[in-house]
Amino acid sequence: MTDKIVVVDFSGTLIKPFVAEQANLKRFEILGIPKPSEEEHKRLHATKGHYDIIKEYISKKLGISDDMKISFVQNYNGEIELSGKDVKTMIMTDLFRISMYLVAAEHGQNIYANGILDALKVIKSRGYRLAIVSGIRKDIITGMFAITKCPVEFDYIYGQDPVLSKNYEEQLKLLTEKGTIAYIIGDKIDDLKPAKELNAKSIFVRWGHSTGVEEEFADYSISEAKELEDIIK
Repeated sequence: MTDKIVVVDFSGTLIKPFVAEQANLKRFEILGIPKPSEEEHKRLHATKGHYDIIKEYISKKLGISDDMKISFVQNYNGEIELSGKDVKTMIMTDLFRISMYLVAAEHGQNIYANGILDALKVIKSRGYRLAIVSGIRKDIITGMFAITKCPVEFDYIYGQDPVLSKNYEEQLKLLTEKGTIAYIIGDKIDDLKPAKELNAKSIFVRWGHSTGVEEEFADYSISEAKELEDIIK
């Protein structure tokens, strides 16, 4: 019998929106980027416009240009050459890792959406496999699980590498080799869209970083994590 898998988005779905928002502000502070207004910060976060701002500051402060070639020794295995563009992305995500770990250490299990850990325990007890598929670096996700002593064990975790080279749809395709994706839970339309092609049900969570079109698209929309128990039987 093929395993049934429930895919959970990480930032804004499993963890509360304030976590990434606070971490990004810490990253701005480290780089000396002027703090944006609350409204502007949320807009930048939703559109990933902060990526361009951060990379621009890295270029100015460190003198790294996109066309540079920089040798990099991989952990335990070989050496590769990175472009300046990739190095800027790595620095950007390294700073985010530090900042996310700081937020996790400060808030502990309060980083998780209210009630979601209990709901996922129930879903797992019903025989489903749990998977994380995210645009966040895998070492950030697993590090935050370790720091907060997350009580839910995820069977599969597909996250990004330091230069953000992984494609979300391709990660989901790899996951289908492990079983059948039955549900995708997310806070943004890009999280949910692949559900139709995979013949999975999409569940939109209202507590994340929505763009405003998710509720119309999703098979289900929920305001509280406990509602997952009534949907995923």
